[in-house]
Amino acid sequence: MQDSKIFRDSVSPKRLLNVVKEVSNFHRIQASPMFREAAEHVTKICKKYGLDAQLIDYVSTPDTWYLQCKMFQEWSIKSATLDLVEPEMRLADFSADHIHVVQKSYPIDRRNDPVDLVMLDKGPQEENYEGLDLEGKWVFSRYQLNTTSWIYKRGALGLVTDFVMETPNRKRSDLYHSMTYTSYWHRHIPGEPEARGFVLSPAQGDQLAKLCREKFEKDGGYLQVKPFIDSALYDGHIQDVEVTIEGKDDKVVYLAAHLCHPRSSCNDNASGVSATIEAMNVMNTLIKEGKIEKPQHTIKLILMPEMMGTYPYLATHPDYDKALGAMNLDMVGGRQTRFYGPITLTKNPWSTPNLINELATYAMGEAGKEAFSLGNDYVALTNHRVDSFSGGSDHIIYADPSINIPCCMLGQWPDLNYHTATDTLDVIDPEVLKFSCLTAINFAYNLANLKAEDLPFLFEELEKNIVDEKTKLASAFLNGKIDADMFGSKMFKYKRYYLDSLRTAGKLVEGADTSAEEANVSAMFDSWFRTYGLTDSFVTCCDLDTVYKRNFVGPIQGLDDYRALGKGEVLDAFNEKLKGADRFAMYDVESNVVYYIDGKRTLGEVVREVSLDSCTDRKDLVLLFVDILKKLDLISEV
Repeated sequence: MQDSKIFRDSVSPKRLLNVVKEVSNFHRIQASPMFREAAEHVTKICKKYGLDAQLIDYVSTPDTWYLQCKMFQEWSIKSATLDLVEPEMRLADFSADHIHVVQKSYPIDRRNDPVDLVMLDKGPQEENYEGLDLEGKWVFSRYQLNTTSWIYKRGALGLVTDFVMETPNRKRSDLYHSMTYTSYWHRHIPGEPEARGFVLSPAQGDQLAKLCREKFEKDGGYLQVKPFIDSALYDGHIQDVEVTIEGKDDKVVYLAAHLCHPRSSCNDNASGVSATIEAMNVMNTLIKEGKIEKPQHTIKLILMPEMMGTYPYLATHPDYDKALGAMNLDMVGGRQTRFYGPITLTKNPWSTPNLINELATYAMGEAGKEAFSLGNDYVALTNHRVDSFSGGSDHIIYADPSINIPCCMLGQWPDLNYHTATDTLDVIDPEVLKFSCLTAINFAYNLANLKAEDLPFLFEELEKNIVDEKTKLASAFLNGKIDADMFGSKMFKYKRYYLDSLRTAGKLVEGADTSAEEANVSAMFDSWFRTYGLTDSFVTCCDLDTVYKRNFVGPIQGLDDYRALGKGEVLDAFNEKLKGADRFAMYDVESNVVYYIDGKRTLGEVVREVSLDSCTDRKDLVLLFVDILKKLDLISEV
């Protein structure tokens, strides 16, 4: 492995912070002139560093699909304001803060023709407002955007909201003077309303709610507002930035970071953009100076609109077999003294065995050599951790088994200011950002140069990862969170997974011999099986013996996209069946089911694998999701 000290000495916290500052000045909404300006700017930054960088342009229209992702129209905006008539007050102004507008809002101009403002304060459900006239009115909603879409059926023109997404780590009061990044995601299908809106802080919202109540109590009437949005939606384009360090062959290692999100959106994700650009800059400079060798394999960085840029890139670069692995950086520089959590390495999914996780944990360990203990050992100053696979960003597309580019993610959670107007430059810690940048460098450069003598480093990491996963699972069993059947079967699954991972070493290093390490791993698991008396006893649904194959490549971006293909009634029936189900559990099931359907596993085996991954019986949700996949013609029987 390459000595990481040379990278540590070369990464500049000042350059990292400067790029975050520059990127965060752009309002980077997916498929917009503003995003294009940001993409052009980071391309110039890369070229200034001497990097090979190019802007890749893709058509973005409602009729365009890339793999299983339906695109949308480009959106531009010049200005927007929302004024209260009496008392005279400006509530929102796009020029002051771009998050004041619900992104992708349709235009409107009622500056000379005020409209009534009707407050919804009885919950988001439509049935709570029976008889309420919204025709031609503006709505003040205190709820999540997608829960009040029914207002447009009632004839509302638009809305203003002060909603804040609360989590176990943050409350509305924590963000009382901030605003939530809010956006419409138009599908451009018949009957879809021309939605538009504004965003307020909770402090502004409480003040407005007080005025609404006072007005209603005084004369039973409504306040009036003058909404103005100078925007446009039209068939357009979306862009990626591709940065390349040529290797000695055409195999590829990827780094990725999404460039989108509103101004300023610093940790999410100007931080990932900065970290990956600096990583490419440092590697390229050291190669040119002859201080490190030219990589055996090519290293590419893709800067894109989140998800919506990765689908077209992979759709137009289908040589997946040439890709050895990837790392996605998403929110990697938050100041950890301000309720920003550890830098977290999210592993590649269990459905795709490989050694990428081990290389990533090795890379993170090298990045953690930040200081020395009293015993003169290396210690990390940056809080960091490793976690099992979860979704939420572009790594889920790379890692899909039909694409099979093993991909882990470097991210940060909790993040107090996630998707808010207070995700500003002051939340960024250049030293935390340096840690993330070094993790990316160590991962990409070592993967691009991996040799047979490097494999023992990965074997050590593999054994540490096995112990960590076993410890977590045993703790869950001993604390009564899972039963013996789940414990045993999941441990047996782990054994198969890690042995299969070792057997993929030949893709990374030609002629790799892993037989001795396979024996070590088998012995580790066999000893635990004896110690705990474990058996592979979690029930497989033997009656579910149908085998399905996928009729598509890549994960499904959103089921509702298929309404555009005339599947609205089928999706309405599916959503009706979902009422009362755990939606977060269903999100997990949706990605994992697709990962495990491979034309070989029976439906019962898919149920088992998904259930083992979530440590919960997911049979009912799996069957529900498989049923909708069949009805959408996305899977078929073998």
